[in-house]
Amino acid sequence: MLKKLIAPAIAGGILVGSLAMGGAAYAATPAPAAAPAAHAAVKPAHHWLKAHRKGLRRAAIAISASTIGITPTALVAEVKSGKSIAQVATEHNVTSATVVGAVTKAADAKVAQLVAANKLTQARADKFDAALPARITKFINHVF
Repeated sequence: MLKKLIAPAIAGGILVGSLAMGGAAYAATPAPAAAPAAHAAVKPAHHWLKAHRKGLRRAAIAISASTIGITPTALVAEVKSGKSIAQVATEHNVTSATVVGAVTKAADAKVAQLVAANKLTQARADKFDAALPARITKFINHVF
């Protein structure tokens, strides 16, 4: 009976001791170099976009639907059937450039609002404004 109690206690002590030694060895390794400042600036924007992706898509769908002249629900149904927003717009006699322009105008207004509220620097806003038309065009022409 005593052997059944002592053997696991000794094995457990050896295991805990080896973990403590491994932890000390791990703590002695040098820390990795800090990330470059440019990469650190991108992370918050990336995380914000990832967290708000659903709302951004919803807003783009709503603006696209109102530009086309249909309800957002109808536009989503068309997109789910295998069409792009540009194809739906063409079916309703609206050019895809009109839809891209409307969504870009709304996005530019939101960026300007963030700059005015000091939540975004003017330099970042200029980068966003430069990239927005291409990204929005890609979104409007994408078949989901």
